[in-house]
Amino acid sequence: MINPFLTGDKIYLSPLTVDDISDKYIQWLNDSEVCRDNAHATFPNNEARARAYVEEIQKSQNNFVFAIRLKENNEHVGNVSLQSINWINKSGELAILIGEKSAWGKGVGYECYKLLLEYAFKTLNLNRVFSGQTSRNKAMIKICEKAGMKKEGVLRDFLFKNGEYLDLEMYSILKKEYV
Repeated sequence: MINPFLTGDKIYLSPLTVDDISDKYIQWLNDSEVCRDNAHATFPNNEARARAYVEEIQKSQNNFVFAIRLKENNEHVGNVSLQSINWINKSGELAILIGEKSAWGKGVGYECYKLLLEYAFKTLNLNRVFSGQTSRNKAMIKICEKAGMKKEGVLRDFLFKNGEYLDLEMYSILKKEYV
Protein backbone atom coordinates (compact mmCIF):
# COMPACT_ATOMS: atom_id res chain seq x y z
CA MET A 1 0.00 0.00 0.00
CA ILE A 2 1.09 3.56 -0.73
CA ASN A 3 0.96 5.71 2.43
CA PRO A 4 -2.37 4.34 3.71
CA PHE A 5 -4.31 6.64 6.04
CA LEU A 6 -7.73 4.97 6.20
CA THR A 7 -8.21 1.35 5.18
CA GLY A 8 -11.36 -0.46 4.14
CA ASP A 9 -12.16 -3.87 2.70
CA LYS A 10 -11.49 -3.18 -1.01
CA ILE A 11 -9.89 0.24 -0.90
CA TYR A 12 -7.68 2.48 1.14
CA LEU A 13 -7.32 6.23 1.27
CA SER A 14 -3.99 8.00 1.19
CA PRO A 15 -3.33 11.75 1.28
CA LEU A 16 -3.46 13.20 -2.24
CA THR A 17 -0.01 14.41 -3.30
CA VAL A 18 1.55 15.95 -6.40
CA ASP A 19 2.86 12.46 -7.21
CA ASP A 20 -0.76 11.47 -7.88
CA ILE A 21 -1.04 14.00 -10.71
CA SER A 22 -0.83 12.06 -13.94
CA ASP A 23 -2.24 12.33 -17.44
CA LYS A 24 -4.96 9.91 -16.31
CA TYR A 25 -5.82 12.11 -13.31
CA ILE A 26 -6.09 15.25 -15.45
CA GLN A 27 -8.19 13.33 -17.97
CA TRP A 28 -10.72 12.55 -15.20
CA LEU A 29 -11.10 16.26 -14.50
CA ASN A 30 -11.80 16.97 -18.17
CA ASP A 31 -14.06 13.98 -18.84
CA SER A 32 -17.67 15.12 -19.33
CA GLU A 33 -19.09 11.75 -18.25
CA VAL A 34 -16.97 11.51 -15.07
CA CYS A 35 -17.78 15.14 -14.23
CA ARG A 36 -21.40 15.12 -15.38
CA ASP A 37 -22.70 16.01 -11.90
CA ASN A 38 -19.95 18.20 -10.43
CA ALA A 39 -18.19 21.48 -11.13
CA HIS A 40 -15.14 19.87 -12.78
CA ALA A 41 -14.79 19.85 -16.57
CA THR A 42 -16.30 23.33 -16.76
CA PHE A 43 -12.95 24.94 -17.42
CA PRO A 44 -10.03 23.05 -18.96
CA ASN A 45 -7.79 21.33 -16.45
CA ASN A 46 -4.07 20.82 -16.89
CA GLU A 47 -1.05 19.77 -14.86
CA ALA A 48 -0.30 23.30 -13.57
CA ARG A 49 -3.87 23.77 -12.28
CA ALA A 50 -3.90 20.31 -10.71
CA ARG A 51 -0.53 20.89 -9.06
CA ALA A 52 -1.65 24.27 -7.67
CA TYR A 53 -4.80 22.66 -6.24
CA VAL A 54 -2.90 19.82 -4.57
CA GLU A 55 -0.28 22.16 -3.14
CA GLU A 56 -3.01 24.41 -1.74
CA ILE A 57 -4.97 21.62 -0.07
CA GLN A 58 -1.81 20.22 1.48
CA LYS A 59 -1.54 23.47 3.47
CA SER A 60 -5.19 23.51 4.50
CA GLN A 61 -6.50 22.58 7.93
CA ASN A 62 -10.09 22.69 6.66
CA ASN A 63 -9.86 20.41 3.61
CA PHE A 64 -8.60 16.84 3.61
CA VAL A 65 -8.37 15.24 0.17
CA PHE A 66 -7.49 11.59 -0.27
CA ALA A 67 -6.55 9.42 -3.23
CA ILE A 68 -8.83 6.39 -3.44
CA ARG A 69 -6.68 3.32 -4.10
CA LEU A 70 -7.66 -0.28 -4.76
CA LYS A 71 -6.04 -2.61 -2.23
CA GLU A 72 -5.50 -5.31 -4.85
CA ASN A 73 -3.09 -3.26 -6.98
CA ASN A 74 -2.72 0.24 -5.44
CA GLU A 75 -4.43 1.79 -8.49
CA HIS A 76 -5.55 5.38 -7.95
CA VAL A 77 -9.20 5.36 -9.05
CA GLY A 78 -10.48 8.67 -7.70
CA ASN A 79 -10.45 11.20 -4.91
CA VAL A 80 -12.61 11.75 -1.87
CA SER A 81 -12.58 14.70 0.49
CA LEU A 82 -13.78 15.97 3.79
CA GLN A 83 -13.78 19.66 2.97
CA SER A 84 -15.02 23.06 4.01
CA ILE A 85 -14.67 22.00 7.64
CA ASN A 86 -16.01 24.55 10.07
CA TRP A 87 -14.27 23.81 13.37
CA ILE A 88 -16.57 26.05 15.41
CA ASN A 89 -19.80 24.52 14.11
CA LYS A 90 -18.16 21.09 13.84
CA SER A 91 -19.38 20.43 10.31
CA GLY A 92 -17.84 19.40 7.00
CA GLU A 93 -18.72 18.41 3.46
CA LEU A 94 -18.05 14.98 2.00
CA ALA A 95 -17.33 14.98 -1.75
CA ILE A 96 -16.13 12.28 -4.13
CA LEU A 97 -14.89 11.84 -7.68
CA ILE A 98 -14.40 8.33 -9.00
CA GLY A 99 -12.46 8.89 -12.19
CA GLU A 100 -11.83 5.32 -13.25
CA LYS A 101 -15.07 4.14 -14.81
CA SER A 102 -14.01 0.52 -14.23
CA ALA A 103 -14.45 1.23 -10.48
CA TRP A 104 -18.04 2.46 -10.88
CA GLY A 105 -20.80 0.30 -9.40
CA LYS A 106 -18.42 -1.77 -7.27
CA GLY A 107 -19.07 -0.28 -3.83
CA VAL A 108 -16.06 2.05 -3.87
CA GLY A 109 -18.13 5.17 -3.23
CA TYR A 110 -20.02 3.65 -0.32
CA GLU A 111 -16.81 2.35 1.25
CA CYS A 112 -15.28 5.84 0.97
CA TYR A 113 -18.31 7.37 2.68
CA LYS A 114 -18.12 4.80 5.49
CA LEU A 115 -14.41 5.46 6.05
CA LEU A 116 -14.74 9.24 6.03
CA LEU A 117 -17.83 9.33 8.24
CA GLU A 118 -16.04 7.26 10.85
CA TYR A 119 -13.00 9.54 10.59
CA ALA A 120 -15.18 12.68 10.78
CA PHE A 121 -17.12 11.60 13.86
CA LYS A 122 -14.64 9.47 15.80
CA THR A 123 -11.33 11.19 15.06
CA LEU A 124 -12.17 14.78 14.17
CA ASN A 125 -15.17 14.95 16.51
CA LEU A 126 -17.37 16.65 13.92
CA ASN A 127 -21.08 16.87 14.68
CA ARG A 128 -22.46 17.08 11.13
CA VAL A 129 -21.32 15.89 7.72
CA PHE A 130 -23.19 16.90 4.58
CA SER A 131 -23.05 16.00 0.91
CA GLY A 132 -24.79 17.47 -2.13
CA GLN A 133 -25.84 15.44 -5.17
CA THR A 134 -27.58 16.51 -8.34
CA SER A 135 -31.13 15.17 -8.53
CA ARG A 136 -30.22 13.00 -11.52
CA ASN A 137 -27.25 11.34 -9.79
CA LYS A 138 -29.23 8.40 -8.46
CA ALA A 139 -26.13 6.32 -7.65
CA MET A 140 -24.73 8.96 -5.28
CA ILE A 141 -28.13 9.60 -3.72
CA LYS A 142 -28.33 5.87 -3.00
CA ILE A 143 -24.86 5.97 -1.37
CA CYS A 144 -25.87 8.91 0.84
CA GLU A 145 -29.01 7.12 1.97
CA LYS A 146 -27.21 3.81 2.52
CA ALA A 147 -24.62 5.64 4.64
CA GLY A 148 -27.43 6.87 6.89
CA MET A 149 -27.66 10.42 5.59
CA LYS A 150 -31.02 12.17 5.53
CA LYS A 151 -32.27 14.45 2.79
CA GLU A 152 -32.42 18.01 4.07
CA GLY A 153 -33.77 19.73 1.01
CA VAL A 154 -33.13 20.82 -2.55
CA LEU A 155 -31.10 23.76 -3.79
CA ARG A 156 -32.94 24.65 -6.98
CA ASP A 157 -30.98 25.40 -10.18
CA PHE A 158 -27.75 25.21 -8.17
CA LEU A 159 -25.32 23.90 -10.80
CA PHE A 160 -25.11 25.05 -14.42
CA LYS A 161 -23.72 22.21 -16.51
CA ASN A 162 -23.75 21.68 -20.27
CA GLY A 163 -26.38 24.32 -20.91
CA GLU A 164 -28.81 23.33 -18.17
CA TYR A 165 -29.41 24.14 -14.52
CA LEU A 166 -29.40 21.21 -12.12
CA ASP A 167 -30.99 20.93 -8.69
CA LEU A 168 -28.75 19.85 -5.84
CA GLU A 169 -30.18 17.52 -3.20
CA MET A 170 -28.56 18.09 0.19
CA TYR A 171 -27.97 15.16 2.53
CA SER A 172 -26.49 15.13 6.01
CA ILE A 173 -25.87 12.93 9.01
CA LEU A 174 -25.33 14.00 12.60
CA LYS A 175 -22.89 12.36 14.98
CA LYS A 176 -25.76 11.14 17.19
CA GLU A 177 -27.33 9.42 14.14
CA TYR A 178 -24.12 7.72 13.08
CA VAL A 179 -24.06 4.00 13.84
